Amino acid sequence: MKLRVGYCSRWLLAAVAVLFCNFAFAQRTLSGKVTDKNTGEALIGANILVVGTSTGTVTDFDGSYSLEVPAGVTELEFSYTGYTTTRVPLGNATTLDVTLSAGQLLDEVVVTGYGTARAREVTSAIVSVKAKDFNGGNITSAAQLLQGKVAGLSISRPGGNPNEGFAIRLRGLSTLGANSSPLVVIDGAIGGSLDNVDPNDIENITVLKDASASAIYGTRGAAGVLLITTKKGQAGKFSVDYNGFVSSGSRMRTVPVMTADEWREIPSFGIPAANLASWGDRGASTDWVDAISQNAIGQTHNLSMSGGTRDGSYRVSFNVRDNEGVLRTTDRQTLNGRFSFNQNALNGKMRLSANLSISNTKANFGFNEAMRYALLYNPTAPIRSTDPANARFGGYYEEALFDYFNPVAIVEQNVNEGELANFLGNLQVEYDLTKDLKVSAFYSRQKDNQFNGQYYSRLSKFNTGADSRGIASRRTDQQTTQQATFTATYSKDFGKLDLRLLAGYEYQSADFQGLGSGSRNFLTDAFGYNNLGNALSYSLGQSNAFSYRNGFEGVATFSRLNVSLDDTYNLMVSVRREGNSRFGEGNKYAVFPGLGLSADLVKALGLDVADALKLRVSYGVAGNLPGQSYLSLERFAQQSSRFFYNGSYVPTYGPASNANPNLQWEKQTDLNIGLDFSFMNYRLNGSLDFFNRTTSDLLYNVRVPVPPNLFGTTWVNLGEMQNTGLELALNYNVIKKQNFSYDLALTPTLYFSNKLASLSSDEFAFGKELFLAGVGSPGLNETNIIRVTEGGDIGDFWGPIYEGVNENGTWKFQDLNGDGTITRDDDTKIGNGLPNMELGWSNSFTMGKFDLNVFFRGVFGHDMVNSYRIFYETLNTLSWNRVNAEDYFDPKLTDGARFSSYQVEKASFLKLDNATIGYNFNLKPGSSFNKLRVYLAGQNLFVLSNYSGADPELRLSDIEQEGANAILSPGIDRRNTYYMVRTMTFGLNLGF
Repeated sequence: MKLRVGYCSRWLLAAVAVLFCNFAFAQRTLSGKVTDKNTGEALIGANILVVGTSTGTVTDFDGSYSLEVPAGVTELEFSYTGYTTTRVPLGNATTLDVTLSAGQLLDEVVVTGYGTARAREVTSAIVSVKAKDFNGGNITSAAQLLQGKVAGLSISRPGGNPNEGFAIRLRGLSTLGANSSPLVVIDGAIGGSLDNVDPNDIENITVLKDASASAIYGTRGAAGVLLITTKKGQAGKFSVDYNGFVSSGSRMRTVPVMTADEWREIPSFGIPAANLASWGDRGASTDWVDAISQNAIGQTHNLSMSGGTRDGSYRVSFNVRDNEGVLRTTDRQTLNGRFSFNQNALNGKMRLSANLSISNTKANFGFNEAMRYALLYNPTAPIRSTDPANARFGGYYEEALFDYFNPVAIVEQNVNEGELANFLGNLQVEYDLTKDLKVSAFYSRQKDNQFNGQYYSRLSKFNTGADSRGIASRRTDQQTTQQATFTATYSKDFGKLDLRLLAGYEYQSADFQGLGSGSRNFLTDAFGYNNLGNALSYSLGQSNAFSYRNGFEGVATFSRLNVSLDDTYNLMVSVRREGNSRFGEGNKYAVFPGLGLSADLVKALGLDVADALKLRVSYGVAGNLPGQSYLSLERFAQQSSRFFYNGSYVPTYGPASNANPNLQWEKQTDLNIGLDFSFMNYRLNGSLDFFNRTTSDLLYNVRVPVPPNLFGTTWVNLGEMQNTGLELALNYNVIKKQNFSYDLALTPTLYFSNKLASLSSDEFAFGKELFLAGVGSPGLNETNIIRVTEGGDIGDFWGPIYEGVNENGTWKFQDLNGDGTITRDDDTKIGNGLPNMELGWSNSFTMGKFDLNVFFRGVFGHDMVNSYRIFYETLNTLSWNRVNAEDYFDPKLTDGARFSSYQVEKASFLKLDNATIGYNFNLKPGSSFNKLRVYLAGQNLFVLSNYSGADPELRLSDIEQEGANAILSPGIDRRNTYYMVRTMTFGLNLGF
């Protein structure tokens, strides 16, 4: 049942009112000094926290502090950036001096594939983002937590559709025909979905950026790996935490179009009478965008309970999310429960752990097309009409024009909804055979069930509903994956030499199946899509149905050796041999090696210019699976034609793919050179990485002649792609004072290049050039936007150069070859859809009990094709509204739609992605709560960009194409983009 925000808001206000009655300032005063254990120097801005509360302070310029603490407090926690956090018992003292040891950053534990390592031992490009550094506000997906936080990691979602996922790319495009998103591993379960875990339950996310780190995952690690670790209970501590917020979202930007009054002024532009034939003032003044929009109300509630003893711990959490979209009839409600359990047995020699997650999501997807038609529909037309001609449309005003539908009728007459149920469970058993040798067995099972249903009313003109007297369809898809992993780990400390050896075996299987059906011509709309047999087409044998089932199996053996010498020199060597049924008969198995070296230059060279300076060099080979099963086999499928046999028409079957027994994995070789550094007593920390990645044997579906082939395309391995980049991550404790601190974090991708070096092999070639991404209907389906050439950049736009308007109102383009006519030979490169720089910029402040975080995100150097301007800017067919972009609209241009450099815009932007201000209350002893924080957050508060469209956000692929053609066509702003949304959030964090 959907929760109501009104009830939620009243509950929150009542809770806050009660809690305000329970806090008071503490009565006891404690003072002291915090210094460096080795040098004796005062630590300025060290943090002191009363354990179990939010009460705390920081040291001043001479390392001194003074803190009022509640009576009965037994421990204080002392921490400082780059130093080991220490808890100190109080006793009866009123003065307490504390020394801290440097090196916390180097001793920090980092999650790696199938294990962990100390930060000082890491040899690869690995970035770990903790919960305290996640993005805040109205976070609906785990992907949002990382947006802008990791250099080289692009996370994009144009517009604010609550049901649309995020496109994720690590270090650019790594494949054409396989998975281009990083592999997700949740608590060891490989191939997890981000829908399987609620953002509130995540403790940290580790990103394996280079192939030396991801090679341990073999054929699924080429696009990078996201390792998600969920929160666990703590031994000896019982706690109950509540996190909740309510949010309100509104339209931020849309495509600028004419108002009704501006529309009525069109004849004054002096356009030819022939172009006014379809124009007309319909007598109303309608803001169509406003008519289909709503204030998007959202709410989220997370309740968790955790605790444990010396021998075990547990954590249980429940999450409720309810988010509306700004487009009417779009919303998403999710219920999620997670349970984790850890238990020691046999005097600590055996350890058991289990994780279980169940979620259910119900969604109204709505129709993004309504946003398109709201922008192009005549603003003088009414929403409804009593004209008898519109009775067949249920009284909604409609016109008999091509590709022209009343947007309010679209959202009010039709249904597009679905439900998603996820299950993820795993169990792990570890046993210490000896002091140095332990074995582990891990099993996980994931199951995703998805249902979708659509119904177009008998009265709807949209999608031919009125002509077909109702259209209904429904489908169900199910995905089940299993994983069993067995590992043995040997660890031995030989004094200055530390050695760890991992060996393992893994089995994975996946099963995909589904079915669906569709019917049309209903007697009534009452049943929607729930009674397909009620359709007349069903009884006439004109309905359609489908079902499918496929899957794959994979096995692997892997090993990894880590050697650390004197905490100065580190070596990592890994290898994985993997077999998978998706490959061709002669290429079932592949080998993926990884190698990494690092050296602490401060220790090795005796440098005193830095606190830490570690050089890393790594090289690895990772792979990629084909995106579907059975692509290497010769397959047959039902064809669209039928033939008459034995008194009736029966379906025909024909080839669906050609056999290719040589189909194999893609190979990604990656060289990474990195430098980790710390200066100014660990106040300035960061890393600099240069990478050069080459992907060869690309999986691609090429055209082949028929005959001799049975089918017109074949999946093959061919070509090569090259990515090069320079990434920087920088964290700086700018100010550390007793009542004020400021931390800055920058994550820029300083340079990036993504080239298609080759798309040919000895046997196959795609030709000199490949044109993709048709502009679209009406009239421009055969006009392509993207040109792909061997050796060229991915994402190049290709077309004529706009020079102005001729005296007769027609387009004027540059005649590059000087032959006096404008043809395709005059086309040239007019832009590129991929950026050459991205930036995350976080600013964190503490001011007494207040905390403030301001996070900017920028993407620079990319262009965008504005499809709205292509079709709806020129004053030609005036039945459509006109795009009225201030810097572009030219009333002298009355020619038909054409694509050129005129509609290619610079789309660089800088967004204030998130700003959060919070207040932490001091709570008196005996209070019902040990933590109380309230906060206000805003998302998409402003965007600085010269792009005239709704959202300059990256389009990493083309939504109107599939497979390789889609991902080779970035940077196209199609006409169904969801509006950009600004969100304000009020939240409450409670600790019991």
